[in-house]
Amino acid sequence: MRPSVRPVDPDAIREQILDAAMECVIELGFTSRLHAAIAQRAGLSRPTVYKYVGDQNAIFGALFQREITRFFVVLDPVLRGQERSLRGDQKPGRDLRVGFVDAIVFAVQYARAHPLLQKGLRDDPQVVLPWFTIRAKPFVELGANLLTPHFQRLFTPGQLAEVSPKAISEWAFRIIGSLIVTEGIVDTTQEQSLREFVSSLLSIAFIPAPDPGLVRGAG
Repeated sequence: MRPSVRPVDPDAIREQILDAAMECVIELGFTSRLHAAIAQRAGLSRPTVYKYVGDQNAIFGALFQREITRFFVVLDPVLRGQERSLRGDQKPGRDLRVGFVDAIVFAVQYARAHPLLQKGLRDDPQVVLPWFTIRAKPFVELGANLLTPHFQRLFTPGQLAEVSPKAISEWAFRIIGSLIVTEGIVDTTQEQSLREFVSSLLSIAFIPAPDPGLVRGAG
């Protein structure tokens, strides 16, 4: 009688590889040749690593995609808390802005404490930055798809008639990405200064359009 063979779970193997890859990247850096180290740490062969994840660029992309997805799992209760507070509030315009600020501040602080991302930005920015700029479209789409349902619940039907929740999601994602990877002249290293800066950005965004009659009168 042959011994029973355990079925292969591709998702479990991929997770095992990515867990090992994250440890190896944090330890060795983004520019090291990683497949042998990942295979050894995961207890698999190098061909298996290639089969389930791919080359080194594919590994980085899979890691960032997984970590962004995990981040939105953590962010989800924060956004749902904002939804609950807004449903019973009498001034949704004001508190919608507060909710935006809270969510963006939470996201930026989360990223600034993330070991994989900070390792890359500190030691190998030439490898990491393209994933948040010229290669960012898949992550922008992922973030927009995860954020859009929240914004659909936060906005009133009248507001949704004027603005796309997906566009708002991309806008929020771009603000977060910029604050994570770009140094500026305003110090946002502390939570309060970050909150004030984000609030000022959103104040600009929430400025109402000028009355066309007043504009014509001024001319």
